[in-house]
Amino acid sequence: MPDMAPDSELLDSSANFRPADPKCATAAPASEELEENPWGYAKRFRFVRDAITTEYKGRPPGSVRVLDVGCGNGSLIAIPLARCSFDVTGVDLHRPSIEHAKRLAFAMPNARFLEATVTDLVASPFDVVILSEVLEHVSDPETLLLDSLRHLKPQGIVVVTVPNGYGEFEIDWWIFRTFRLQKAIDLVGRLRRGSLPRSTSVSPEDMPATDNLDCGHLQFFRLGRLRKLFERCALAIAKESAGSFLSGAIVCYTLARYRSFIEWNVRIADRLPLAFVSSWYFVLRRVNR
Repeated sequence: MPDMAPDSELLDSSANFRPADPKCATAAPASEELEENPWGYAKRFRFVRDAITTEYKGRPPGSVRVLDVGCGNGSLIAIPLARCSFDVTGVDLHRPSIEHAKRLAFAMPNARFLEATVTDLVASPFDVVILSEVLEHVSDPETLLLDSLRHLKPQGIVVVTVPNGYGEFEIDWWIFRTFRLQKAIDLVGRLRRGSLPRSTSVSPEDMPATDNLDCGHLQFFRLGRLRKLFERCALAIAKESAGSFLSGAIVCYTLARYRSFIEWNVRIADRLPLAFVSSWYFVLRRVNR
């Protein structure tokens, strides 16, 4: 495995870097696997991992440098990739998320997390740049994508995952918020006095990818808009795939209590037109590399 550069060498002098407290560190076992859920987290990770493995087949994983832009707490993409021995750097502006990520990855020398913007990085180019569930949270997704591309090797790949801005996920959440259904859910929970085991119920707060729960969606993408965005950034789609079919709050509090539904939910998405699923995954390459 290659030597790791100190975190301070990956940032310019204006970046705010603060190490995590080792006493708070808890490292997950290398064999730990993501459990599938209504949002297709395990499916999404497999898509990212398989895209990297396929692109760099024959190279030792430790030689493949991955940049995860907007990494959150690293629990769903960056840290699982590091467990696969890839050399991973995650950047995010949210300090609590980055501190959480550092605690989770404390025993992993091939994973580093920086409280910074992507423009703060001064590291050498990466083989892979990931923007997973990020573009919908920023006011200017095109600028963020272009800034991220500056850290990509000429022959590297970009992996983008994004929710369908007009799919079931967004519609479900709009209904849930508009009719204040959380109050009804809380009331039912109190009446049942916790009779449902926790493992049989999935709520929208389970397995958060970030500790920044106040960062809502600013962009609502259609496929056509995304494809135009990629074209303006001189990116061509090498592969595209579906996430899950149904994944909003109402579904999570009802159907997602059943493991059979969760497994069906990610399978059926692959048989549907992309416009009907809740999220999309893309592998992108530079045009005229």
